[in-house]
Amino acid sequence: MVAYYAYWSGLPMGGRIEIYPHPLHARGWGAAATHDGLTMVVAGWPVQQMAVNRRDVEATYRATFDLEPAFAERLAGATRETPLRGGVTPNFFRLPYGPGWALVGDAGYTRDPITAQGISDAFLDAERCAGALQQWHAGDRAYHVAMAGYQADRDRRAMPMYEFTTRLASMEPPGPELQAVIRAAAHRPGGGDLFASAAAGTAPLSELFAFAHQRSDQLVATATGY
Repeated sequence: MVAYYAYWSGLPMGGRIEIYPHPLHARGWGAAATHDGLTMVVAGWPVQQMAVNRRDVEATYRATFDLEPAFAERLAGATRETPLRGGVTPNFFRLPYGPGWALVGDAGYTRDPITAQGISDAFLDAERCAGALQQWHAGDRAYHVAMAGYQADRDRRAMPMYEFTTRLASMEPPGPELQAVIRAAAHRPGGGDLFASAAAGTAPLSELFAFAHQRSDQLVATATGY
């Protein structure tokens, strides 16, 4: 996904984070309050459109909001305080260690920002990397063995969200499985909370997808405790 963002004043959010997906138009954006009364507004479109839209990123950014006239009207009454910044974020895994060095966070593993969690990933990596180094310093494991364990743990934890993210970042209409997840989150009790938890990284994606495919009788049993 190509993503560009700027900070705006005069765009109060009332404590909300607003997300506007428009997969049929291959567009989407979000807005969130930040510091000093500013709101960050980020808009995205598919990488395949970069060659065309890079000629006038400003116009593409602003035209995106016309898909939601009410939001576009709010933005028209706001003031943009910063230049547009952004571009294409690559998706990759790197070998996160070598003789005398180690990588954590985005340096070792980067995915499109559409699902965020970058700072959380960095903290988790740092914790696991420190644990592996402690094993080496204590003489419990050889350096390459301890750090290979750190890499395997990172990849096992990160891969489900990585694959989910690259699907979302294509900006294509969701497939049947993702449609089932969205319907479950929107219409079943507890679905919204579980979706938000998975998006924040506090619940595994596997739990969200399992919830989406539960039968109605299983949902009743789960809700009632029987």
